[in-house]
Amino acid sequence: MNELKVGLLAIAAMVAVAYMSFKVTSNQSGFGEYVPYRTIMEDASGIFPKTPIKIAGIKAGRITSIELQGNKALIGFEVLKSVKISKGAKIKVRSVGFLGDKYIDIIVAPDEPMLAANSFIVSEIGDGMEELVKNAGDVLKDVKIIVRSLKTSLAPEGEDSPITNILNSTKDMVEDLRTASSDLKEIMSTNKGDLRQIVANIKEITEQIGYQVDAANKDSLVADMKQIKPVLDNVKKVSEDLRDVMERIRRGEGTLGKLLVDETISDEVRETLAGVKKMVNKVDSIQTEMSAFTGINTTGSARTDAGLKIYPSPERFYLLGLSTSEMGVVNENETTTIENGVESVKTTKTRDKDSLLFNIQLGRKYHNWQFRGGLIESSGGVGLDYELKRIQTVLSAELFDYSKDVGPNLRLSSEMFIWNVIYSKIALEDVAYDFNVTVGAGLRFTDEDIKGLLGFFL
Repeated sequence: MNELKVGLLAIAAMVAVAYMSFKVTSNQSGFGEYVPYRTIMEDASGIFPKTPIKIAGIKAGRITSIELQGNKALIGFEVLKSVKISKGAKIKVRSVGFLGDKYIDIIVAPDEPMLAANSFIVSEIGDGMEELVKNAGDVLKDVKIIVRSLKTSLAPEGEDSPITNILNSTKDMVEDLRTASSDLKEIMSTNKGDLRQIVANIKEITEQIGYQVDAANKDSLVADMKQIKPVLDNVKKVSEDLRDVMERIRRGEGTLGKLLVDETISDEVRETLAGVKKMVNKVDSIQTEMSAFTGINTTGSARTDAGLKIYPSPERFYLLGLSTSEMGVVNENETTTIENGVESVKTTKTRDKDSLLFNIQLGRKYHNWQFRGGLIESSGGVGLDYELKRIQTVLSAELFDYSKDVGPNLRLSSEMFIWNVIYSKIALEDVAYDFNVTVGAGLRFTDEDIKGLLGFFL
């Protein structure tokens, strides 16, 4: 009775989590009639079942199939019947955020006839991180051309640099000043009287300047300039800092300096961006799926499973999980005793209940079939799954070593999605030897569901 209560409590907890998931994912289609359409894409990286299909930023459909047709991807999807798709509609694969979470955006053309079911919709290249990196590469090409032009302007090959021309002009100016000084000396010797008057005038002006520069005089110009001195000091400091920065750039120091004098910097930046693009695409292609299940067996025992499925690519996956069950493995212990010369053997059987079992499997997907093998409930085994996409049902068969004394265990099960993230499961346990049935319900979350759930709490 306590085990049954624990199982019922687990089901109640999962129903509560499912209710919160409905609140979070209430904008993820739901019930309704759908109209199927198709499209062909050059590249379907990062697109999986449950990748959002949005119109005007609102989710309005779901992907039903992704198949390889020639060298292109044939994608089947459904859109709510209430959404009218016109003949001029187009599809774009867009990205959200730096990691490039993908979604499919349908751009509806107004004033056009409606498309019939199973029609093809033209797809266009999106504007995600791939386009950003490509544009960055084009910008770097332009920067490289500008740097080469600056270098040619400052130091043209086979010609005198502008700085050399300036120095030559300065030399000529000094010669002109020397000639002017000689002429001035001759003028002063012939106009001494006038020069005395000029000196007297200069003396008077000097006295006035002395008065103005005397800080003790409150009405002097220097007294007024004291109020401006802090501003002038700051301007001087800024000017010195700017001169130092320009000198370091001219010597090729710092990022900007290297960019101006080193032509290889643009190639290094391009290689770095290419590496970042490769890493982002690799991370973006990995998809995950989490599931949890609890059920009750016809023997009156309870069972709980939790699993994580990782898709490094659409056709390969890894399955990791834990299971607990009251239908544990039966262990036999034999005790031999000798009494009055008579040997007797006593066999004791014990069953490990609530033991923790591990699932570690490697799988391959081929159309609607999934083949997997590895550890099933801490013992070697293989599994086969078949997906009925129209009714959202998965049929499974597993063969693994459950009871060594009677041979391998054959388990047949069926999982059917009830709504959104909730599914029901019926399993026929140990079909060949000790037939019993497990019935229960579970939750299954994709990447989109998990992000929505985390957003609700955070």
